[in-house]
Amino acid sequence: MPYLPDFLSLCERNYAQLRFFLPRCERAGEQQLIHISASESYRVALLERCKYTVTVRIELLQEQSQPWFHPQFEVRLYHDARMAEVLACQHVRQFRAVYSYPNVDMLLPDEKLQINLLLRDWLKLCALRGYQTTELLA
Repeated sequence: MPYLPDFLSLCERNYAQLRFFLPRCERAGEQQLIHISASESYRVALLERCKYTVTVRIELLQEQSQPWFHPQFEVRLYHDARMAEVLACQHVRQFRAVYSYPNVDMLLPDEKLQINLLLRDWLKLCALRGYQTTELLA
């Protein structure tokens, strides 16, 4: 079973880093690009803005990408709690805190923790590679 304080700390760190990559916009549908390299870019699109939360989709934009390999996150930021949590990853939604293993979908026992760690790693990649953001219109 995941240790809750560690998970909450991870969500707080992800929030602190992710807010620098958010589209500087107010309306759903607006987006920004983050360029990791000449051939690798990610789109961060604002899906929903509420009083205390923002939901964004982060997805790889790569022409050479295989149809089965299309990394994508859906993340909700809770501004009142200063936390970010992955809601969906690779088209899988509503993760439980713990899964029995093995299971039909072959999800890891701590799948929710693992996808939030994956978001952390993506944020580190953006910070280390020197990113450039460009605002796009909806």
